[in-house]
Amino acid sequence: MTPRLRIAAATALTLLTAAGCAGHATVHMIPLGTKRIDATAPLIVRVSPDECYFWVNDREELCVAMRSFSGSIFGKRFEKEFLLSLVAKGLPAGSGREYRMDRRTARVRHDAGYGHSRSASLSGIFAVWNYRRSQLRGRFRFTAKEQSYSVLRGWSGNNAVLVVGEFAAVHDEVAGKKLLLRTEEGAMARSVEEPKAGSSPLRGTDRDPK
Repeated sequence: MTPRLRIAAATALTLLTAAGCAGHATVHMIPLGTKRIDATAPLIVRVSPDECYFWVNDREELCVAMRSFSGSIFGKRFEKEFLLSLVAKGLPAGSGREYRMDRRTARVRHDAGYGHSRSASLSGIFAVWNYRRSQLRGRFRFTAKEQSYSVLRGWSGNNAVLVVGEFAAVHDEVAGKKLLLRTEEGAMARSVEEPKAGSSPLRGTDRDPK
């Protein structure tokens, strides 16, 4: 192997290793509304986060946070970013566990150009495997309440959306917390207390998206 090929091979290996160190995921979001349907919007939105982290917080809750980001030479208004966080009560007794999701479990933010949306889980299921290993694997399926942002109305809407996905997360509390906190900004904040029946997972008002 020539020196040039050795350098190329080493570079490729470094990139693959770095990608694996940040975890990865695949997420699909499916609108469930039955009153109207957009003729141009995609029926299913698919994102592929290339950052995915897990850790255990001080309340012994399992936390997972993921992010995908796509920059643009035309500025921040044309960038795309997706953030999703999961917080589940209790730790696996063995290598895996299934969790029933409620209004506190999941938070989602999705910014694509001038479009902004945010979602909070209503109910669903969240399962993990390979706990206590170097990489936590899991799947989730939940329904959520989704709001969108416009300059005239601010955050509004009460749309139903189905979110399904799977992930391979690496342990990194510092990186994960940064993503989780961003999913909880403004009206997306989680309450430590049990959510009341009939309460909305999205509360109050929020500042304009950046």
